[in-house]
Amino acid sequence: MFCSFHYVSLLGTLSSIIFITLTVQVHLGAIEGDQEIKTLTIGSIETVALYFLPEILDKFKKLYPDVHIRIIPSNERNIIQMIKEKEIDFGLILDFPYYIPEVENLLLEKQPMGIVVPHDHKFANRRELEIKDLTDESFILTEKGCTYRAFLLEKLNGESISHDISMELSSVETIKKAIKNHWGIGFLPLFAVEENDQFLKTVPLNDTALNFHRQLLYRKEKKQLNVFNSFIDICLNSTISK
Repeated sequence: MFCSFHYVSLLGTLSSIIFITLTVQVHLGAIEGDQEIKTLTIGSIETVALYFLPEILDKFKKLYPDVHIRIIPSNERNIIQMIKEKEIDFGLILDFPYYIPEVENLLLEKQPMGIVVPHDHKFANRRELEIKDLTDESFILTEKGCTYRAFLLEKLNGESISHDISMELSSVETIKKAIKNHWGIGFLPLFAVEENDQFLKTVPLNDTALNFHRQLLYRKEKKQLNVFNSFIDICLNSTISK
């Protein structure tokens, strides 16, 4: 059973508009030998873009202030396809490690996942949760195509745990607002909720199968240019801090 709220959808739309328009105007471009690099195109899932990309872009723009940055928000499947078809330079995803033919896949950082609840929820003071604890809970989840949504549902359905999906939203920030309003609980990377948030609590999900990593994807030939190597190095040396 799904709930539809026009103002919630509007919040998600506005978030996407802000996200898509995160660009910096180009003037001269970065020169690599005889080749001029004017634009760096990055495909990213929204969660990683919101909490990881700002620090990366800040460091990169200090090195290459004249390079245009283009951000394309999408799901993992589309990002991988765009990498293969050379439509984007880099992809940022959150998933289990795996091999993709023709694509370099760097594991940047393992990301703990957890259940997000209102501050006064019965789970709020728990140190961790087991999948069986989620029986009969109502969830506010990301849209289909999200890897960690798929993981949770596979676990719930695989162990025949009754549950309800009350809402599906594309924006992580909108999901958090809905959880604050007690419309359900969520499943997100722990970094998505501030530790000092007075209205939300994150409780780690104890499951040995959880192995989500923030990952950087690109084609091998990208390492031939210094500007792309710089972006790779910055990603490798950056972490998400809560």
